[in-house]
Order: sequence, then structure tokens, then C-alpha cells
Amino acid sequence: MTGFDQISCQRADSAPAADPPAADAVRVALAAEFASRWPADATGLDAVHRYALIPSGKLLRPLLVAHSALALGGDLRQVLPAAIGFECAHVGSLLHDDIIDRDATRRGQPAVHAAFGLEQAIIAGNALYFSWFTALADCQKRGASDRQIAAALDIQARAGVETCRGAADELAMAGDLDGGIAAYMEMARRKTAVLLSAACRVGAILADATTEQAALLSVFGEHLGLAFQIRDDLLPYSNDHDLGNKPGDSDIRNRRPTLPILLALEATDSSTCRTLRRVLLTEADHHKAHRQLRALLERTGAISRARAIADRHAAQAQEAISELPPGPHTKALNDLTVTHATVAGPTPSGR
Repeated sequence: MTGFDQISCQRADSAPAADPPAADAVRVALAAEFASRWPADATGLDAVHRYALIPSGKLLRPLLVAHSALALGGDLRQVLPAAIGFECAHVGSLLHDDIIDRDATRRGQPAVHAAFGLEQAIIAGNALYFSWFTALADCQKRGASDRQIAAALDIQARAGVETCRGAADELAMAGDLDGGIAAYMEMARRKTAVLLSAACRVGAILADATTEQAALLSVFGEHLGLAFQIRDDLLPYSNDHDLGNKPGDSDIRNRRPTLPILLALEATDSSTCRTLRRVLLTEADHHKAHRQLRALLERTGAISRARAIADRHAAQAQEAISELPPGPHTKALNDLTVTHATVAGPTPSGR
């Protein structure tokens, strides 16, 4: 029996079931697909891609594609290329982000531009974007219809443009502490949430979902993405953080006004506000700035407020998929929300 055969597609009439092996089997299938596309003996550009993709990160986007499809009765083998494609798009954006942000490490190892050079990193990132679309052709070879591929192509192309707009918005916000929370949330929606929403929607399309089901999964992905971005903003201020994906001082070094900082500016007195601005915009010692910012954010309650906003979006994500057919893959989507979008409180810095 193959890894694909072991995964039972979840149909509308399936009974609720807690089935951890279903989630594990999807991860196994994804790992096998990555290994077959970028083998250990890869050379040239493929070797750069293997370095960037394997070992993998959280795999949140491919897991969303796969579980969204399987929750609605889709076929894993057919949607696997699309799932891999979303990881290609995400990692391609990280290659370019690391260049823009001047981050030297990624996932606990030298960033691609540090390991292979700036030019190779740019080219590799570009190629990964194109791989996102060639993956859909592989879905067609595995049985997806022309209609499904056309719909998925439209979703991906629009999401890609919006994600780039979000990255441009983030660059424009650097050093600007007066943009406000609404502008931040729109940037987060474009930069992060749109791609997660697209992953869910493409999975739904490839499973021949109804319009209503695809819309529910799209809403789920958007709220999950907003919660995920806010959680990412909060990680540097937690003692239990895992910052393997990027350096902990990246946001401070790039003078990036994250949600906790904007919330603190909104709620604090003028003296504390001036201190916060000075620390973020003029402090040359980034580690010192991080310590000072953390103390300020804790004192103003900004961390707790940001955590509450993230948790609210996570709850809205879970509410959206509560209307999907029950089963192991709907449960897996819910579990991804708990793992990647809910926020544990930071330990006070004095402890």
C-alpha cells in the first residue's frame, strides 16, 4: 500500500474522527514529493533550491492546500504538486526577503544569498516563483480538469501580485510610526494572509468544492494568516520563541513598526511614546533596543493586546471551518490554527 492509499479522503458523510495519522501521512507524502523533485545529487540551480527547501520549514502553506482538498474529498496525489508549488512561492519570497532585510541566516543555516551569492539567490527565487505555476500543470497531468487549473491559476496569479504589494507596503512603512493600525493590518493581509487564503482556496478548487465551501476555506485562510503574522510579530518578545526562521532582531534592525509597537504608541503617554520612538528609530545597538522595546511593550500592555487580536483572528478562522464536513482533515486544519496562530503569553523579562 502506498502513502497515498493510506490517506482516506474525507467525504461529506464521514463521521467525526480524531485521526493523527492522517496529518502525519500528508507530511510523509509531502516529504517524498520534495525529495523526488530535488534529490540529494541535485546540481546547479536545483542544488540551490534543495538547499532552500530541504529540510523544510513549517510547511504551513502546502499543508493548507492538501488538508483543504482532502477535507472535501479531494485526491492527495492530484493536489500534491500544487501544495509543493505554494511552498516554492513562499520560499522564493523568503530568498528575496533575506536580501532586502540583510538577514544572514534562515532556518538555522546561512541564508541562500550568504551561501551561494546574491546573484544566485535572486535567480533561485525567481525560478521558485515560476515553479509555483508549473506545479499546476503537474496537477493536470494527474487528473485535474482544465476548469480547475484555470481557476487555480487565476487565484495564484492574483495572490502573487497582492503578496508583492504587501511587501512593498512593508518597505514603505519602515521607520514610519504614524501609519496606524489599519494600514498595518492591510499590509499584513496582503503580505501574509492572502497567500494562506489562496492555498486553502486552491485546495478547495482542486477538490471540486462548492462555491460556499471554497469561500469558507478562503475566509479561514485569511484569518489564519492575520493571526500568524501577529504571532510572528510577538515571537521576539517571548522567552519561549523559536526564531529559527529569521534573526530575532530583524524587525528592529529594519525599523519595522510591528503591531505591538503600534498598539503601544496608541495607548501610551507622550513621554513613553517619545522613548519608544527614540529606541526604535535611533538606537544603534539593536540588542539593547530589543531589551528596551520589550520592557516598554510589556509595561504598556501592548503585547497582551496584540495577543488578544491574534487569538480573535484564530477563533474566526476556526469558526469558518466549523461548517465544513467533520473528519480528520478538517480537524487537521483546526490543529494548524492552534499550532501556528494562537499565541502563548511571553514570560516577563525580569524572570
